[in-house]
Amino acid sequence: MNERLVLERQRRVMAWNRFVGRGGGAGVSRAEGDVPAGVLASWGRSALTVSPDRVTAPMSDQGPAWTGSPLEFATRSLRSELGILAQDGDLMVALADTRGQLLWTAGGSRMQRLGRALNFVPGGHWDESSVGTNALALALRERRAVRVFAAEHYVQAVHDWVCYCAPLRDARGSLLGVLNLSTVWHQSTPLGLASAQHYAQRIEEQLAHQDAPPGVQVRLCGVPSVHLAGRSLHLTPRQLELLTVLALHPDGLTLDALHAHMYGDAPISSSTLKSEVSTLRGLLGGQIASRPYRLSVAVDLDLLRLERRLLRGDVNGALDLFDAPPLPVSESPLLSYWRSYLDGALRRAVCGGRDPALLWRYAARFDDLEVLALLESLLDPRDPRREVVRARHAALLREE
Repeated sequence: MNERLVLERQRRVMAWNRFVGRGGGAGVSRAEGDVPAGVLASWGRSALTVSPDRVTAPMSDQGPAWTGSPLEFATRSLRSELGILAQDGDLMVALADTRGQLLWTAGGSRMQRLGRALNFVPGGHWDESSVGTNALALALRERRAVRVFAAEHYVQAVHDWVCYCAPLRDARGSLLGVLNLSTVWHQSTPLGLASAQHYAQRIEEQLAHQDAPPGVQVRLCGVPSVHLAGRSLHLTPRQLELLTVLALHPDGLTLDALHAHMYGDAPISSSTLKSEVSTLRGLLGGQIASRPYRLSVAVDLDLLRLERRLLRGDVNGALDLFDAPPLPVSESPLLSYWRSYLDGALRRAVCGGRDPALLWRYAARFDDLEVLALLESLLDPRDPRREVVRARHAALLREE
């Protein structure tokens, strides 16, 4: 048996025993054994709702959420391959929805037997509030691939498992669920997490190739892209600005209003704007009406989806969409406003929640003194990320 894994498991068991022995929350900052920060935070939340002695996950009917769903459709060509992988690798493979409810499983005979004993079967609820810390729940919360090993699971009944999990998103970046690979702890391997990520990527590729939605899809919060009925359109920066301004005004704009939103006081003639509208109309297959100027095709604009997620308090979901401020070099008055508005709103939402996982996700993408200072104050002194945050914070201060 791998000595490294044995020692790692022993450290996790000792840390878990100390944490549970202290009654949960009081031991979060003092748990030892190099337990990952995300797992420690999850232990603290789990202690509020779950007994560590729980032996099975709660069950409910699978219902219609699986058959015919985007995930079911996207995995049809892969499920037989995943089943063979499970058999040959002594694994349990599972797909779960965004609530952590299992939708489909396949496994080798041993792992199926172990899974049935825990209700790791379709209909089982593996969200954090139901069964505590586990890879499914952590991947859903942190929106990234994770490994949860042995006694990192909050419920003792799962201490013999190691689980690898990766989130699954559709072509628009919306979270649809997670893919999980599990086996017994002494078969843990670095290839486990890589395999989960590999198959998650293949599933996402299938999701992207499903029937293209009607209308125009516009992504600006990252590398800009435009698709018309699933077909990629290559627009100039000015054409992309014009399309976005029109998308933000579905009821239409007069020529003067369109000019003001696009150019402000810049000395650009109305005839130039008309020519640009005409060119864009041709690229969109004639889908721009006049008097007023408006798009006559449905538009899915990530700026508006991000705003809707913020308004309903889904900060994690908003951060899924925000890889960078939209159109950072645009001088359009309207688009400059939206860039500043969304950037500021997301930043305030991330800071206001005081959630280290969210702050870490934000800080991993953007250098921000206030965010780094807040994150440093919230991270446990034993968390290895704290020194990284402190060093980046100090480096930014020196640059100012």
